[in-house]
Amino acid sequence: MKTSHIMAAALVCAALHSTVAGAAEPAPTADIAKRGLKAADFPRWKELEPNIYAYEDLLTSAGVSFTTNSLIVVTTDGAVLVDGQDDPERGKLLVESLKKITPQPLKYVVVASDHVDHVGANGVLKQAYPGAVFISSPASLKTMTDLKRDVLPTETVADKRTLKVGSTELQILNIGRGHTGGDLVVYLPATKVLFMSELYLHHVFPAMITAYPSEWVATLKKAQAMDVSWYVAGHGFIDDKATMKADLNESLKATELVVSEAKRLKAAGQTCESEKNCPAFAQAKLGPYADMTLAASQAPRALARVYMELDGKLSK
Repeated sequence: MKTSHIMAAALVCAALHSTVAGAAEPAPTADIAKRGLKAADFPRWKELEPNIYAYEDLLTSAGVSFTTNSLIVVTTDGAVLVDGQDDPERGKLLVESLKKITPQPLKYVVVASDHVDHVGANGVLKQAYPGAVFISSPASLKTMTDLKRDVLPTETVADKRTLKVGSTELQILNIGRGHTGGDLVVYLPATKVLFMSELYLHHVFPAMITAYPSEWVATLKKAQAMDVSWYVAGHGFIDDKATMKADLNESLKATELVVSEAKRLKAAGQTCESEKNCPAFAQAKLGPYADMTLAASQAPRALARVYMELDGKLSK
């Protein structure tokens, strides 16, 4: 009788362990609906390491809602934000969230991606925190100036800059171009957190409207070679650190496949003049990435961008 009780208890424990392990498996998607979430669940944030937060709010593209991510670092002498959000409405929610997370003032805003979904809320941030210093790469400053963004960075980082805010060290790095012409990453050496912005799209098909496709592949490999515990994506869910690291490799493989398929199709005489005039797309073999979030809308655009690169039409 005692033995049977022990065996029964062991079976229950095993079943519970199996259920928990299964529940921990995140669905391989960036679509909030496929994760069982809705718009009312956002914005939200999670503490990756003490005083380091990944912040998620929503962006909708091609009818799919997924997250745009920011990094919030709280120090003993103010907060640092890496990447903002899409528009003033999201900006107000971000300011409210910042004030819930910390009473500290916002000292720096690092523009890691100059696309509007990461800088469109900067006017609201500047109004709420007029003393905040905005930093970008020189290339992103030029892009934002040309587009007449309402808040322009006043400081730039071409290669590397170390910020010491209170007792926290942050490294602003240019490890190479990828998603834009001015991508930056932010690395916290004490906790080995690397915020990659739009260089890492978690379960989102490689979006290449302003990309440098082959350079993006090389940049992702540089990131993989760094001493990193947390790889934080600019879009897509922030899952556990092991998942984020493994899926960075999937993001790399998806980007490599786009480049190799474009080369194969071009060599075979297939044409792709633009995303709207890309007969080559019908012949593209995207394998497991054909069902990636936003693949239907982004794949023709990505192929067209690689064709531009192969034809030497991308800016230097």
